[in-house]
Amino acid sequence: MKIQPFRLALFLLLPFGLPKGVQAFLNLIHHSDFSFRIASSVTDSEIAFDLLENKNVLVVGGSGRVGGSVVTQLLKHGAYVTVGGTRVESYEQAKQRWIDLFPQLDVAKIRFEKVNREVAASVLSVLQSNEYDMVVHTAGPFQGKVGIPNGVIEAAVKSRVPYVDVCDDYCTARAAKTKYATLAEDLKVPCILSTGCWVSVLVDSRLESFGT
Repeated sequence: MKIQPFRLALFLLLPFGLPKGVQAFLNLIHHSDFSFRIASSVTDSEIAFDLLENKNVLVVGGSGRVGGSVVTQLLKHGAYVTVGGTRVESYEQAKQRWIDLFPQLDVAKIRFEKVNREVAASVLSVLQSNEYDMVVHTAGPFQGKVGIPNGVIEAAVKSRVPYVDVCDDYCTARAAKTKYATLAEDLKVPCILSTGCWVSVLVDSRLESFGT
């Protein structure tokens, strides 16, 4: 069963210490005419713990600060995590950092795959090597990337794997939405853009992305 990406995305925001921003986000959705009307019944227990167990999640950029927080939270709640990145050295450094910070976590469960986030074929080869339930794209920076290919979302949509990113740039998120929304809708692939750590700043961008 696929993870419901809305709930997972909200859960992944929690490590960044932004409960007020998350609540503001939920309130805005609840009081808007947002078509799905899913926020009205969301509770902490629904935001994901049991949904994560035994799920396979690819975290692109998982060796970084934001990606590392996502990786450790996924691991903490029973998911199988693959970190996608460009340098195995960065991954090994991050893994040691996780061991130091969270000695109780079984980092041996984490796999590393080399990917180029701008090349869809590179990401596709990883997605086709395993049955993934979710792709989380945390490989920033996203600013000024409007004209740069987003191979991660392209590969996720074509592979029919739910996609979440932490894009913190409105124009980049809008460009991705414009390019991939129709294909994602046709293939019925959930895609959530801009679930970055600047929750209160990007509410409007998120609502528009959720609306698609």
